[in-house]
Amino acid sequence: MEASAVLATVSVATAVAVLWWIWRTLMWVWFKPKMIESYLRRQGLPGTSYTLLVGDVKRDYSMLKEAKSKPIKLTDDILPRVVPFPFHMLKTHGSTSFFTWRGAIPTITLMDPEHIKEVCNKVFEFQKPNTFPLAKLIATGIFIHDGDKWAKHRRIINPAFHVEKIKNKVPAFYQSCIEVVSKWDNIVSDKGLSGEVDVWPWLMSMTAEIISRTAFGSSYKEGQRIFDLQVELTQLIIDASKKNCIPGYRYYPTKGNRRIKAAAKESEVILRGIINKRLRAREAGEAPSEDLLGTLLESNLGQAKGDGMSIEDVMEECKFFYFAGQESTAVLLVWTMILLSQHQGWQARAREEVKQVFGDKEPDTEGLNQLKVMTMVIYEVLRLYPPVAYMYRAIYKEMKLGDLTLPAGVEINIPILLLQRDTHLWGEDAAEFKPDRFKDGISKATKGQVSFIPFSWGPRICVGQSFALMEAKMAMALILQRFSFELSPSYVHAPYKVFTIRPQFDFRERSINDGALIYRSKECHLSLSILRKKMEASAVLAPVSVAIAIAVLWWIWRTLEWVWFKPKMIESCLRRQGLPGTSYTPLVGDVKREVSMLMEARSKPLKLTDDIVPRVLPLPFHMLKTHGIKSFFTWRGPIPTITLMDPEHIKEVCNKIYEFQKPNTFPLAKLVSTGIFSHDGDKWAKHRRIINPAFHLEKIKNMVPAFHQSCIEVIGKWDNIVSDKGLSGEVDVWPWLMSLTADVISRTAFGSSYEEGHRIFTIQLELTQLLIHASRKSCFPGYRYYPTKVNRRIKAAARESEDTLRGIINKRLRARLAGEAPSQDLLGTLLEANLGQANGDGMSIEDVMEECKFFYFAGQESTSVLLVWTMIMLSQHQDWQARARQEINQVFGDKEPDTKGLNQLKVMTMILYEVLRLYPPVIYMARAIYKEMKLGDLTLPDGVQINLPIMLLQRDTNLWGEDAAEFKPDRFKDGVAKATKSQISYIPFSWGPRICLGQNFAMMEAKMAMALILQRFSFELSPSYVHAPYKVFTLHPQFGAHLILHKL
Repeated sequence: MEASAVLATVSVATAVAVLWWIWRTLMWVWFKPKMIESYLRRQGLPGTSYTLLVGDVKRDYSMLKEAKSKPIKLTDDILPRVVPFPFHMLKTHGSTSFFTWRGAIPTITLMDPEHIKEVCNKVFEFQKPNTFPLAKLIATGIFIHDGDKWAKHRRIINPAFHVEKIKNKVPAFYQSCIEVVSKWDNIVSDKGLSGEVDVWPWLMSMTAEIISRTAFGSSYKEGQRIFDLQVELTQLIIDASKKNCIPGYRYYPTKGNRRIKAAAKESEVILRGIINKRLRAREAGEAPSEDLLGTLLESNLGQAKGDGMSIEDVMEECKFFYFAGQESTAVLLVWTMILLSQHQGWQARAREEVKQVFGDKEPDTEGLNQLKVMTMVIYEVLRLYPPVAYMYRAIYKEMKLGDLTLPAGVEINIPILLLQRDTHLWGEDAAEFKPDRFKDGISKATKGQVSFIPFSWGPRICVGQSFALMEAKMAMALILQRFSFELSPSYVHAPYKVFTIRPQFDFRERSINDGALIYRSKECHLSLSILRKKMEASAVLAPVSVAIAIAVLWWIWRTLEWVWFKPKMIESCLRRQGLPGTSYTPLVGDVKREVSMLMEARSKPLKLTDDIVPRVLPLPFHMLKTHGIKSFFTWRGPIPTITLMDPEHIKEVCNKIYEFQKPNTFPLAKLVSTGIFSHDGDKWAKHRRIINPAFHLEKIKNMVPAFHQSCIEVIGKWDNIVSDKGLSGEVDVWPWLMSLTADVISRTAFGSSYEEGHRIFTIQLELTQLLIHASRKSCFPGYRYYPTKVNRRIKAAARESEDTLRGIINKRLRARLAGEAPSQDLLGTLLEANLGQANGDGMSIEDVMEECKFFYFAGQESTSVLLVWTMIMLSQHQDWQARARQEINQVFGDKEPDTKGLNQLKVMTMILYEVLRLYPPVIYMARAIYKEMKLGDLTLPDGVQINLPIMLLQRDTNLWGEDAAEFKPDRFKDGVAKATKSQISYIPFSWGPRICLGQNFAMMEAKMAMALILQRFSFELSPSYVHAPYKVFTLHPQFGAHLILHKL
């Protein structure tokens, strides 16, 4: 029966997964695109009709292929050749925005400068889309990053491109340019006074050398090899991208894919070698270099506290600077030389200016800044031949853009080339070369509109634009000093787009292949005409069928790998290292066994003297008993989870926060709270830095009156309940303590808005219960999308919570605009941080909301469970209750507790520490591994999760002695370090850089509550009390906490 039960479970799960995959595929390839198309048309946007799966890709490719098959005249418009499909759409619909289809993705091309301005300004809303994955092997860096990571990298890189830094790079510009110009001199001298030169490869080599010198300084020769590899990679990836419609194509072991990986690896090895050489020099005490690599490596020093870049980030930024810097300046120079060859009058004016400023001397920074004609020429070249033809942005949630409402899933295309040649914006001569349109500067030329954006616009404007312009001026000044130039008869005008807009043919290619190229393209065109009628229907169906078949096979393989092959490989890897653990059961792992043990454990309460671990953590407790006090692994479905029992291993995991990150949780749980608890990397570091001041001791001291007010209200109600019954009475303190801590959080988080804040608490409580219910069905793929009653209520409650919170925030924002001083509560601190969002130093309003929700949930939960278990423990141990009361009476008498006195409560501190040891609010923490890691003598593969078992650790007899399960607060009489013998064995608030921000807040709140309770009541366990600790998110008393309170 056991085998058939497993088989049945796997079959049902597979069937559900297949149906879910079919539905998601249909949504992706048909329903969602058609819904978006209808939505866009209702708003008056013109566009093409959606074609299943391929969209406009086939049409776009066909038009591009035809356009590239033949060159154009120098006087022809380049738009029909470089961007034929968008140009056709523009001619069809006029100078208005329109939409097309990149496969199943709708792409809106914006032609309104105001819309473009808004998109460029809202960098946190309109983000970079996901690109073809292999393209990331060329470069990622600041160009690809979004949000906090982009803001941090931008802040670090900016100083490398300050005017003074660029001034120091001018000698490197000169050295690289003069070498190329001298070689041209030799070539021409060998032929007399004139000679034909294909300048394009020379200019690429020159700009590559400039980047090598300025990025790597003395290592520029090694840097040159990276350039060669980048050029090769670019061509290989362009070839591979033509097949990216085949699912998983980049994983196929083709010759091209193997070479891509080898070239990327070689590039990385060279770059890492250069970096390691610099790091060794820094360790030897050498001063840091002033080049880009030096700037980035200086930032690496701040990585530990989240302010710097990792070595991997440094490498990516160097690769991006190499690719973008070399490409953009090379194409700017080549089109400048081509246009000045065509327009000899402007060439003469530019040369005359260069001669006036420099004569025959070496160009310098001051002189280059005086070249007005050259600046006009370069601006006009950038307008007519911008390096990048367009920019893309993605929309991940519904957005307003002017009078348009754009749904999630749409991409935005900012068509730089179309925009800068638009006759409505630049006049009827928009396609003509007229540099004097820039004689009064860019603002006058554009009439203050966002219509000239060769280097982008807004906060994401190219950080290297001043660098590129200075480099171009140096190169052109040296060329114009030594040469006049004109177009060769063999020159073929054929601009085309790779990543940038390049000249397609050098003269050698054209002179050899000219006739054959035209003949072949005609022949191909003819063949297509004859076959089109017969093959048109099958031409659409065949690729779709093949793509679906490949996708299904790929999905089956990935499913098998996920549910069987990968888990079994990891299991084998862990066993070889001597780690004990359970055998993997397909799909379910140990979930069924754990649920069964948990249900059995929860079915009956405990005696007060029983160990709570078998009830709260039955499977880990069983593993510990079976294998002894050592680390072991179990299975959460197909995910292996290693439970660590070695304090040194736990210390390493807690310290290495960038390596051991938070795992992905049950998605619906994010509706309760995310915030700093869930974040990792740069976002976590930034939020931590912003929130820290809210929990400084002085701030907490100011919150003590709020603690007192909330506590005294609850105690007053207890007084009334007990008075109604005489001098003693039974009270279930658990709901009262939850209410008390919620009230404290409401007052300290929202100040005067605490009553509205209290409503959020009620919703959070409901959401918690609903999510626990939903999580039991999380093994069903896509369950959270099912329109069940529970799921609908979860979404409604989350929306109400968000609306309430947004109302409180908007009220504060209006008060700030009205000139009111910011509040000193947590919300005030976070909203002050929001002011710095524009430059990447602050939080968005969404971030503020998430941090408030998390503070609400975590702050209320952790302190309420600490208080309830403290009262239960002191009810059980009357001697410690008496000692705590005696201390409170000595410090305060009948007076109101204050901060100074609370800090003197040594016995109470010992009691709270011991309660946190025995009943930690969170009983374990999870961390995920996303790449192979070393941990002590273990090698942990990618895909493993780490479990830090706080409760098991804090009750371990090997660490705490044979009395580890007993309540003995005096073990903390000399502090935590002595009690733990300086081992990492006491972590109720976590440990290391991610230690809980609010621990001092929670401790002060708990001391205030216990001081007021002990001043007014003695208490003992009621006969109706049932000892049944159980885990929700935190460790709750399952049946409440019924105590008998006696008035003092």
